[in-house]
Parts: sequence; C-alpha cells; structure tokens
Amino acid sequence: MIFPLRAFLIGLFMVGLINVGAPYSMFVLKSSQWAISYLPLSVVFLFTALVFANAALKSTLRITGLSPGELGIVFIMSLVGASIPTWGTSTYMIAVIAAPKFFASPENQWQEKVVQYAKDWLMPRDDIALKWFYNGLPAGESIPWGAWIAPLFWWTSLVVAIFFLCHCLVAALRKQWVEHERLPYALMEVPRQLIEPPPGSNWPGFVRKPVFWIGFAIPFFMVMWNVVTYFTPAFPPIPRDLSDPIRIGRDFPAIHTNINWAIVGFTYFVNLDVAFSLWFFNVLTMLQIGTFNRFGYSLPGLDIYTLGGHPAIGWQSFGAMIVLVANMIWMARGHLGDIWRKAIHGNDEVDDSNELMSYRGIVLGGSFSLLYISFWMYRAGMSIPTLVLFILATLILYTGITRIVMEGGLLFSRAPLVGQTFVGYTLGPYAGPESNIALGLSYGWHHELKGFFMVASANSAKISDHMQLSRRTITFCVMAAALVALVVSMAFILYMGYSFGAYNYGGWIFGDGSKIPYAESLRKIGLSAPDWTRLMHLGIGGGIMSALTFMRYRFPWWPLHPIGMPVGVCSYPMTIIVFSIFVSWLAKWAIMRSGGIGLYQKAQPFFIGLIMGYFTAIGFSFLIDMAFFPGQGHSLYGN
Repeated sequence: MIFPLRAFLIGLFMVGLINVGAPYSMFVLKSSQWAISYLPLSVVFLFTALVFANAALKSTLRITGLSPGELGIVFIMSLVGASIPTWGTSTYMIAVIAAPKFFASPENQWQEKVVQYAKDWLMPRDDIALKWFYNGLPAGESIPWGAWIAPLFWWTSLVVAIFFLCHCLVAALRKQWVEHERLPYALMEVPRQLIEPPPGSNWPGFVRKPVFWIGFAIPFFMVMWNVVTYFTPAFPPIPRDLSDPIRIGRDFPAIHTNINWAIVGFTYFVNLDVAFSLWFFNVLTMLQIGTFNRFGYSLPGLDIYTLGGHPAIGWQSFGAMIVLVANMIWMARGHLGDIWRKAIHGNDEVDDSNELMSYRGIVLGGSFSLLYISFWMYRAGMSIPTLVLFILATLILYTGITRIVMEGGLLFSRAPLVGQTFVGYTLGPYAGPESNIALGLSYGWHHELKGFFMVASANSAKISDHMQLSRRTITFCVMAAALVALVVSMAFILYMGYSFGAYNYGGWIFGDGSKIPYAESLRKIGLSAPDWTRLMHLGIGGGIMSALTFMRYRFPWWPLHPIGMPVGVCSYPMTIIVFSIFVSWLAKWAIMRSGGIGLYQKAQPFFIGLIMGYFTAIGFSFLIDMAFFPGQGHSLYGN
C-alpha cells in the first residue's frame, strides 16, 4: 500500500484538534478532561464520529471513503497525539520550568536555593514575560514568544529523544507481546472493531446486535439524565456511587462504590485471573494500610506521587515493578537475542522486514537516544550517579506500566512512585544541590505517569496487526503525531496563559503541582540517605513478587496473577475504579461459569455498548458545556 496521505493529513488535523481541545476543556471550560486516560475521551468520541460518518457516506453516496488501513492511521495518530497535552508532557513541562522564577519569594528562598542552580537554558528568565503569562497579557502588548523559544527548544529535544527511545523499546517488544505472549490489549478491542467492519458491511459489526444497544442505553441514559440537572438544579440526579463508601473498621481505607461504565466494559476483555488480582491486591493493601495505622507504623517524610496511602506500600509496589520488568526481559530473552544478532551480526535467519523498525535501527536509534538523554541531563546539572539511577528507574516504570496496561486493560493507572523519589531516598545529599534541582526540573516530563507516550505507542503497535500497511509507515506517523502534538500543545498553552492568565486556571498543574518539585528537591538535600527502611520495603515487595511469579509459572492452579501487586494498591486511581473492575470480573466469571466461551462471545457487544454509550454521553456533556456553560462546566470524566 502506498503512503496514505489523506489519512495522514486527517490524523494531523485530529492531533491538532485534541491538543487544542484538551487544555481548553480543562482550563477554560472546566469540563470533562479530554486526555487524562490511556484511551482518552477525545480519541474515542472524535474517532467514533469519524467512523460512523465514513460508513454513512460509503453506504449512501457509494463513495470509496476511508479504508480500514486509513482509519487505523487516523486512530494511531490521534491516540499518540492525545498522550501529550494536560496530564501528559507539554502542559506540565511549561508549568514546571516557569514556576521557580515566578514563585520565588523571600520566604521560600527559591532565588538563592533553586534559580541560581538551574542552567540559564533550562527555564525562561524574563520576569515580565512570566508575570504576563501567569496574570494575563496587558492591553496592547504582544505575546513575548522570544522568552520561551530557547528553553522550549532544548526541552523539546529531550522529550523527542525520550519518545524515540520509548518507541524503540515498543518496537523491540512488539513481537514478544503480540505474537509470542498474545497479550489481550483490552483497550484496543473497541478501536479494532471500529476499524474492521465485517465482510460486505461498512458499519462496525456490533451495531447490528440488539444487545449492544441495550448496553449503550444504560450509561447514556444515566449521564444524559444528569445533564438535565445542569439546567434544572432541582431535578434529582442519579448518583455515581451505588452507596456510601464501605468501611470495614476505624483506620482502614474506605471502599468506594463508584461505577465507571467504560472500565466495566474494558475489564470484560481482560483475563479473569488478571482482573481478580487487580481488585484482590487493592483489598489486600487496604488491610495492610489499616493494620499499619492501627499499630502506628509510619515512615518519616511524605513521598509525593507515591501510591498506596502509606509510603511503605509504594516502595513495596516499586520493588514488585522491578521484578515484573526483570521477569519480562527474561521471558523475552530469546527474542531480544534475535534482535541483537540481526542488528550486530546481520543474521539472515532473523526476519525484521515487517517490524516497526529494523532491528539495527532499534539498537542504534535507542543507543543514540539514551546517550543524548544522558548528556542532556548531565549538562542540566545531574551528577552521573543521579542520572544513571534516574534513567534506570524511569525505564523500569515506563516499561512496567506499559506492560500492565496492555495486559490489565487499565484505563487509568499510575506508577507506584516516580524516579525522583527513588533517587532522592537512595542518594539524598550525595546527589548535590545542583543535581537535585535538575532532578526537580525533570518533573516537567516525568511526574504522575497518568498518561505518557509509551502506552500509546504500544497500543499503536497492536492496531498495526489489523492494517494492510507497512509498520515502518506507522513509525513515521507515530513520531510525526508526537512532534506536532508537542508543538501545537505548547504554543496553545502559552497562548491561553497570556490570554486568560495561567494563575487563574486553578487546579493542580499550574498550582501546587508546579511548586512541589522544588519543595521536594530542597527537602531531599537534607535527607539522610540511603533510607534503608524504604529500601527494605522495596526488597520485601520484590521478594513477594518473585514468589508470586514463581507460583504463577510453576503451578497452573495458582489463582493470583502477579501483575496486580505493582498497581493494584489501595490508592488513587485504583480506589475509584476498583469497584468497577470487581463488578466486571464478577459478571465475566458468572457468564463463563454458566455459558462458557460461547456466552462470553455473545455478551461482548453488550460490554462494548457500555463503553460506547458512556463515552458518547460524556462527549455530548462536553458539547453542552461548550455551548451553555463556558467556564462553569461539569467534569464527569477524569477526576
């Protein structure tokens, strides 16, 4: 197939629309968040509209329309583009690099303790430009783009190198995950069926199933019923929670009974043992937290961006994540050996003609990206021990979270902790003040890990199986989408800041979220490191994960899948989605027990309907906010 130019152009348009719409919805409309999850609302809503419009035109006007391969390109580019704004990279990056100069005060002493240690090329230095960005542009003044060009150029070069390294990792693991291990990629089930209509039909197969429309109607009706309350506050809403939070005792976390219909739908396509482990480990860590609280066990210091409701839980989960990634590499050792033999020795027996990248390109491109990232961080002020540990932790977290989302179908997920926390408690004052401040600046691209590029890239690799198109073309489209998304989102964030005043946005990113990196960096300068207690919990988590992995592969009857331990902890976002996971697991278990695989397949359209109905209703809610409630919107998705 020749290069799909029109699909590429439509994909670029979708990328631009999402990267303008996501921050506009979040910061101006105060409506549902377009780009917070691993399969964002914006992608599902806009792509579904495109698919149905394409099917309608092909059916009524008898035109060629977009082929499945072209639809796949549009979807892939949209998905990658949606991983960049707001909670992804660009918005956080601008907020973090702008904060030190603007928020410096005699009280926090940031000018002496932060700004002087940051390299000039890492952040804007023009006080007037920063003041106007946070407070709004005075009448008659123009946007001072020049104050941002140099720092954003260098930050963009770093982010592009990170993205390319992540894509190299995805390209290296695609065959192992997709063909050898056959991971379910549950989040891609709906896009796959949207892209691939049945033979002889222009419409997705599930629209002809009555059970689909039953599933569609349930969340659609409930959300639209509540939309009426926007106009008539006295109208009784349907609550999101089935009941008040369930409490099993004093000092124990509560179990929320929130139902997210999209999560119920996606979890249906996850293996039963994986879904069981996700909610089981959530309950287990809830009991552990409650026990710690009852006995008064705590760890000194607050670990920002650490899951578990207790620092010990987050460190145990990170230990489990290390073992997860190590075992994953061990399982893929044969395939990785093939990559090495092809890249270094040119082994003709290894075929890489239908991969996202040539194996030599993976090795050389990944190595060059890693060297550039290391050099960039070193020039930014990081010491060599700091950057080595930080990059290692980052790659473990990125790869681990990607694997978990592919296998666990999690719409929302976060890492157990961030790399900066691991480095801080491992090196502490040995890192040095300049290195710690550079580490603080790194929160601009490595933060909550609610959404990031590698998951989108991996899902794109799965979708490529259903497209009659060279995977090398897909790599080009993925990187083009990422670069355009970066440029568009950064430009629009700056434009909005100077138009409305970034300080008026409220919320986390331009508030405490941009200040905490430096408060944390200064706090870690005074730490006594290494923190052996935290490292002990890391070892405990790694040991338990090793035992779980051994039991999993040694005894087929073992019910617990190890994947639940790194992310199934009792903390946000699992606390608000775990009940939905439990409901879906219970439904699938009952269906499989009563009707086997046949009934499971017959019920699939119902659960797809839950997903589609929920996203469609949330999309309509956004359109209503845009038309009738600008600045006073209703965030139904992403909180």
